[in-house]
Amino acid sequence: MSQPLKRIQQYEDMGIGLFIHWGLYSQLSVGEWTEYIHERNQQKYEQLIDRFTASDFNADDIVAQAKRMGAKYIVLTTKHHEGFFLYDTHGLSDFDVMHSPAKRDLIAEFVSACRKNGIKPFFYMATYDWHSPLYEHDFDAYLEYLRKSVEILAKNYGPVGGFWFDGNWNKKTANWKLDELYGTIRRYQPDAMIINNTGLKNRGKISNQEIDAVTYERHTPDLIYHGENDGKYVAGETSLTLNQHWGYATQDLDYKSPREVIENVAHARHVGANILVNIGLDGTGNIIPIQRSYMELLGKWTAMAHDALYKTRPDSERLSNGHPRDFVLTDSNNSYLFIQDLGVVGNENVVLGGEGSNLRSFVGFYDKITKISWLDNQQPIHFMQDSQRGTLTIDANGYSYGRDWVIRIAKVDLKK
Repeated sequence: MSQPLKRIQQYEDMGIGLFIHWGLYSQLSVGEWTEYIHERNQQKYEQLIDRFTASDFNADDIVAQAKRMGAKYIVLTTKHHEGFFLYDTHGLSDFDVMHSPAKRDLIAEFVSACRKNGIKPFFYMATYDWHSPLYEHDFDAYLEYLRKSVEILAKNYGPVGGFWFDGNWNKKTANWKLDELYGTIRRYQPDAMIINNTGLKNRGKISNQEIDAVTYERHTPDLIYHGENDGKYVAGETSLTLNQHWGYATQDLDYKSPREVIENVAHARHVGANILVNIGLDGTGNIIPIQRSYMELLGKWTAMAHDALYKTRPDSERLSNGHPRDFVLTDSNNSYLFIQDLGVVGNENVVLGGEGSNLRSFVGFYDKITKISWLDNQQPIHFMQDSQRGTLTIDANGYSYGRDWVIRIAKVDLKK
């Protein structure tokens, strides 16, 4: 298999991203597809532009919170399917933020905040569009409208991390003229990732030779396709909603448990994929309290797990040999054992399941091991190694009372 291009390797090193859905729909607080699914009158719906103030949108705060969460990049909706642009389209459309009471180029603010914090900005762009009549009545003209809208993003905001497209699945047999669209990006942003979401029914598919990563919307597969796309290595990316909607939805109380969020992040890295964790801003641009809390909680885990999460890769030789949910990630210097399903050590009155010996075995460890220790407290771990056979067994003791990291990580120091 060919080596990844530099931009793809850097993208995989980032590992974890924040996905942000925000638009006119956020004011109605019932999800990002409300115009279509709830069959709202288009003219009346689009009057929401007259109430779009972005009064609480603080890009610096949002990016800082993303950084604390452990995100290395952020994908923000520059235009969702409703067709409303969060940036100055310079006359291309009057359905943009400059024609709203906000009268601020919110994408410019977003990019500036990302740069100050060392976060890579990515631009989400919906290709399926409910606003423009050209989409249904003159598709070739619509594609030029789309290309020009992307060209504005590519030209006017400096180097960005990538472009994330969504909607080609609506016209499966159409000629989307992707060579022209992606060629525009390459002209201005040669180092940007190009990602086109294939939707719920075509996860992992490649649609064009310029695609740098395949997507797995709201799904974390057991195996990510890392294959050749016209001789080019292709990365993978999964995505995760905290509840059942991408956009702000106040009556969606079906939030995933923190355990499930952490396990999804870890599993994505296990299969060699990046992961986008999604939030939906409210109508004025706030991160709502519960989603902020989830970001802070995930940030505690990613801070602990940092060395094992970002520049590591799945290890095809060093594998768990027994517990099906344990796995190994490796970088150029060390290996990391991800240990799951550990209990908390209690006493006879509070027995929490972490008492006693908990042996976990691995294979493929032929290099001499000098030390194994937990990342969360740097405590050494007792282990047995047969380097000739490549076997390793550790005593994965439970968490001390008052602690539970969901997934505990052990650093394996290998003799240089």
